[in-house]
Amino acid sequence: MPQCIHCVEAFLCQCGRRRQKSYLDNFKRLPAFNMSLLKGTIVQQIQGILQSRYGILLLAAGSCLAEFFIFYPGFLSGDSIDQYWQAEHLQFNDWHPPIMAGLWSVFNYIHKGPESMLFFQLLLLWSSFYILASTWFRTPRSFLILFILLFAAPYIQNFAPYIIKDVQMALSWLLAIAIVLKAMYYRQRMSVLEAIISLLLITYGTMIRINALPGALPVCFVWFSNIFPAVGKYRRWLFSVLILIIIVLVQNALTLWIFKPEKRYPEYKLFAHDIAGIYIKTGKLYFPGFITGYNGFDTGYIKEHYTTATFDNIWWPPDDRKFFPPLNEATKPVLAAAWKQSIRENPAAYLEDRFDGYLYFLRIRKRPGPFYYHFLFMPPNQYGFTFKDNIFSKAITGVIEFQEYMPYMTPWFWMLAAVVLIYIAARRRNSPLQQLCLLLPVSSLLYYLPQFFIFQVDTDFRYFYWGCIAATLSTILLVIDRSEKKRRNVATES
Repeated sequence: MPQCIHCVEAFLCQCGRRRQKSYLDNFKRLPAFNMSLLKGTIVQQIQGILQSRYGILLLAAGSCLAEFFIFYPGFLSGDSIDQYWQAEHLQFNDWHPPIMAGLWSVFNYIHKGPESMLFFQLLLLWSSFYILASTWFRTPRSFLILFILLFAAPYIQNFAPYIIKDVQMALSWLLAIAIVLKAMYYRQRMSVLEAIISLLLITYGTMIRINALPGALPVCFVWFSNIFPAVGKYRRWLFSVLILIIIVLVQNALTLWIFKPEKRYPEYKLFAHDIAGIYIKTGKLYFPGFITGYNGFDTGYIKEHYTTATFDNIWWPPDDRKFFPPLNEATKPVLAAAWKQSIRENPAAYLEDRFDGYLYFLRIRKRPGPFYYHFLFMPPNQYGFTFKDNIFSKAITGVIEFQEYMPYMTPWFWMLAAVVLIYIAARRRNSPLQQLCLLLPVSSLLYYLPQFFIFQVDTDFRYFYWGCIAATLSTILLVIDRSEKKRRNVATES
């Protein structure tokens, strides 16, 4: 290559066009110049955005609106449609905690349909992005890590437009944690308004998925520790438990006096699953007489179709047969007593079934059938809500589906990540930020472990949505904290 260039130079000289030599010199420098220019331009663009809160705000608002229009009007499953029906008719039931349907009924006064709830979810997501990007993630490198590994990641975008309680629980807690992190960044307590908003978010997230109570405990601890840092550690845990008790009492009061839901007895399916499992393993039939005497009850069908992974295929069979009679206040204690007796007399069979089913729940074991690692579609429904694919939604869905078989698209990965992060963060919990990095995976693990006793189905990744957010945020905060320490050490040495 140098020889060629020299030949060209000689030719130009002979032709009397020496003025072209300056262009040739520029040509020699062109590859290096372009690379540095490109790299510098990207960094300057990001720095320009990050130097101004308005730039970050515009980026967050633009992302929120863009995602809203890309996935308009949002995605609904059967559970979502049921809650929308409750919100529309103001007739609630206790199969799902009614607080989400109650909020949806308020949104319906603004705009009737799923669009308002979709906007609410995306507002939670991108408000969290704005707060985090304008505080802890102000450098171009950390900003890209935050955006790529958390907010634009396939394990976040796979459910972000899906209107369901698991997603709203996770995004409510995320925004609450982001508000606390903002106060920590400025080394101050939250303002009164910030404390109220973050507590309301924690409360709402806990109320819409009440079995998430154990996972809410570390989140409450983070909130309380910022407001009352001088209170001793054990007292902070005690007050955190007290906050959760108050949340439960408030929820019960709202349920009994405001929503007054129809009783659907969601525990019925859980009891039936456990009793059926013990029957399959031991041959002992603990179902009470009001069930065994029911015309549709069929032990043969249960034996043929039973699986530890779920009871849905028996509870809601394809041919819509009814194997179990309706439950009421008179028969509920009879069923509960039979369930307790079956476990008490056969603890090994019960735990073995639960453990086997939990392996399916974590996708360590698999069975034929669908696994919803994303929910970016709209099934047919009585309201006629439909979603029309567009070029952007197809591109995003394609990127997510391309990563279907990656480890991070499976539940066991995030449970393992929580355990590893707890081990790492526990060794470096000197600052409030490092303590938060420990408490986030603790929260996700406390949310996962009780599922051992109450999981209902093994086909949904959405149950692990909070774990994806908590583990990822903890990881990138640990990375940022370590990088900041190295930078300070280098500055001190120099």
